[in-house]
Amino acid sequence: MLITMEHIRAAGGCAWGLRTFFARYNLDIEAFIATGSIDSDALLATEDALAIRVVEQAQAADAAKQEESN
Repeated sequence: MLITMEHIRAAGGCAWGLRTFFARYNLDIEAFIATGSIDSDALLATEDALAIRVVEQAQAADAAKQEESN
């Protein structure tokens, strides 16, 4: 699943915190900015509680959207 800034903000994240997070875990912020997303597996691999929360909330939102369309 691709995680976007929308997902990050929905989980309480911000642009400043995102830059710090990417630097801490050696993730490519420039690629995130260029593509607008990062794979959820990359975030989960950090084992960071906030990253896990972002992914879980994004998955829940995606599931809710799919249920609405059914």
